[in-house]
Amino acid sequence: MFEVIENFFPKSYQDEIEETMSRFDFPWYYQPMITTGKPKVNDERFKYSHGFTHQFFHAERGVESKFWGLIQNLQHYVPYDTKGYYRLKANLTVPVKGWTKDTVQEPHIDMPIPHLVCLYYVNDSDGDTFFFDQMFDEKAEPTKFTVYRRVAPKKGTAVIFDGLRYHGSNNPIESNNRYIINAGLII
Repeated sequence: MFEVIENFFPKSYQDEIEETMSRFDFPWYYQPMITTGKPKVNDERFKYSHGFTHQFFHAERGVESKFWGLIQNLQHYVPYDTKGYYRLKANLTVPVKGWTKDTVQEPHIDMPIPHLVCLYYVNDSDGDTFFFDQMFDEKAEPTKFTVYRRVAPKKGTAVIFDGLRYHGSNNPIESNNRYIINAGLII
């Protein structure tokens, strides 16, 4: 399953989310590596990158943000049956010296169990998300990654996909920042 939905939220709600997450007092937490894990393949396209995260909710810890109310209803906009969030977080990435439009963070999955991901683009930016043909299989890691689809960050757009599909993002090259919300939904 793979679906791109433009105007996922009403325009006024899109604006509220962007304005809130780009305010000086919205708490972002520095991460030396946005994605973690061991490198899967030796491929010059794939790199690790620093960035900032904000955790709204995690199933093992509950609500973790005073901004939970801003985004807690995201799952109700997802046109598929889900049982709630496993994790709901935001990422803020910024330009990284030496990256090109074809550089991508190490392909990864967010968790190794069946789930849906709703990736919501908070602002217009460059820094495409790469979705790969390869799917997670606990018995064998991929030895090569081929691009299934590439989606450019467009404010108000959501991508809903099988959470076992490997994916990774490019940091912005020309934009100052790239804000996304990542919802891991239990199915």
